Amino acid sequence: MRTDDSTEKQSSSMDPELKKLEAIHDRHQEEIWRTKVDSFENLRRSFSQKRSEILSFELREKIRATIREDQSQDLRAPGNRYRSLIAARDAGVDLSALKDVHDATYRRARFVTASNRFRYAETVVGNNPDWFASPPPIIWIPLPDPDKEKVFYPPFMGSWDRFQRNQATGDGVVVTNASYLDETAKLGSKLVARNHDASDVDLISVGRETGYLVRFKTLRTGILQVKADLSALYCHHSIRTDDEWGWSDFNASTRGRLVLAVFWNWEDVDPANEVSDQWFVAGLDCSGDGESYPGDTVQMAPGQRRIVNLYTSMAFPANKKIWVYVGLADEIWALLNDVSIDISIDSAWLLNSIAVRSI
Repeated sequence: MRTDDSTEKQSSSMDPELKKLEAIHDRHQEEIWRTKVDSFENLRRSFSQKRSEILSFELREKIRATIREDQSQDLRAPGNRYRSLIAARDAGVDLSALKDVHDATYRRARFVTASNRFRYAETVVGNNPDWFASPPPIIWIPLPDPDKEKVFYPPFMGSWDRFQRNQATGDGVVVTNASYLDETAKLGSKLVARNHDASDVDLISVGRETGYLVRFKTLRTGILQVKADLSALYCHHSIRTDDEWGWSDFNASTRGRLVLAVFWNWEDVDPANEVSDQWFVAGLDCSGDGESYPGDTVQMAPGQRRIVNLYTSMAFPANKKIWVYVGLADEIWALLNDVSIDISIDSAWLLNSIAVRSI
């Protein structure tokens, strides 16, 4: 929910209208998220149906039980995957057709989760010492020069836990979906999900976005350049998998996006313009049979500083007061075929400043 941290609270007579607008916004965000989740769900069902036409559920379970019973202690013996493939071949399964179904499914899965490769952002600093450890007082004296940036320091004018979504099929569980937003300068989220019995094709989809808003008056007609200065408190991404039997595969990813959105009014449901740096935190992207996985990774060193320039994709007229939002969206996706998984993001950042100007 969006909260105003600097101005006086809205009068009680406006509360019903604001709640109505928030409800409309939640429905809109649900529609956007649901479109992607439904695409993933349709892909999951299509995959399950096509696979069952080639390899029936009964035959699959029979092979699985046989492999589990015949567990050789000899390290030189063939592995589960090899023995399950031999058993399927001997049972008359068209392995070539089955491989085509698997490959086509995971290619389509990448299209579903893919984002625009064109970036409206540029990274200015990778890891520099913070020369502004003692920022100037939060006092702004308007300057007539439109080329000058207006810099905002914490506490910002508003905070927003913008959305959260959870989706897990089968035995999948979303364990945690929590925000680190503290209404001063901290943002980020902790997402934890697992599925320890992916007996069929299962889906996990978890996300959360948090951020801050500032009020800006344009001094010329043009696009906006927004410079976000952030420091990593900690940023850990983790994917751990286990091959439930010899013939399994999965596709899983984690990612953090830096989001810029511009609103005409505080109460607006939809932004006038929204862009993002899709790879602010590149995260993990892995696939395979589940026998190998990246494990726990540190995506950003504690204290690492990032300064990113974001640019709107539309121009705004001069002398307009607008609301500028900068946020961090963390996302988890996983498509599982007989693979157990533990997947998580634990990412907290400090938003040091937001600098805005028209160009």
